[in-house]
Amino acid sequence: MLFNVVAWGMSWVNVRAVLPEVGSGQLGALRYLIASSVMLPVWLLRGRPLPDRADWPKVASLGLFGFCLYNLGINYGERTVNAGTGSMLISCIPVLVILIGVLSGREKVGLRAWLGIGLSMAGVIFTAAGSETGLTFNLGSLLILAAALCAAIQTLISKSLTRRYAAVDVTTWAIWLGTLGLLPFSHDLPGAISRLSAMGWVHLLFLGVVPAALCYTIWSWVLVTLPITTVMSAVYAIPLFSVLFGWLLLGEHPSLMTMFGGAITLAGVAWVQSLTRKEQS
Repeated sequence: MLFNVVAWGMSWVNVRAVLPEVGSGQLGALRYLIASSVMLPVWLLRGRPLPDRADWPKVASLGLFGFCLYNLGINYGERTVNAGTGSMLISCIPVLVILIGVLSGREKVGLRAWLGIGLSMAGVIFTAAGSETGLTFNLGSLLILAAALCAAIQTLISKSLTRRYAAVDVTTWAIWLGTLGLLPFSHDLPGAISRLSAMGWVHLLFLGVVPAALCYTIWSWVLVTLPITTVMSAVYAIPLFSVLFGWLLLGEHPSLMTMFGGAITLAGVAWVQSLTRKEQS
């Protein structure tokens, strides 16, 4: 989970770095064409497994929400929303996942865990407000919020499927279907490929191989290995790594408020993690 948090934090910087060179739809399609290519030999080596026919609607929904609509919302939203606001909005994912789980009767969350989640969310708001451009709300904000909802739906579907299938197989099927959904938004893909700089390809290859193919496979496995509260509380740390890598690679200097918000976020995450360990023991 820690590996995923670091890699997904880095991915926000990669997306911002490559967006000036390609369109939002082109970025999503190229990223997941790379991820699909990475997953293909793994699928072949595993004997070309396929889900039961009754589970195809779930797999299709996983590809639609988790990879197609989510990436379109993020890529188009980041064109008009600064990193601070974007990371704050996308950090609604843990709350949405736990709320849907509680309302559907699948998950149970204690009061102290809710307090820890609320503390983490407060830290994310401070982190976002401390960015150079502060908080901005526009159409891009709505797109990123919609992407957060898609990610919450994707998380619950993935957890359901991974109880019966290997995580690598679930991720492979969903990425392929999500890529098919992204292709109609990728006009003039050959032109976009020809315009990419060498550094643009580095960012794109990283996005396709690590945060997409590798991290989503790990994510599917983690969801059925750890309690949902533990997993989703860790997601709050993603903006901290996004700020850190933005500082190191893009020269986006964090303010004192950003660092204060990061400390609050980590305190909330540590609280929830400690509660979970006590419950397990």
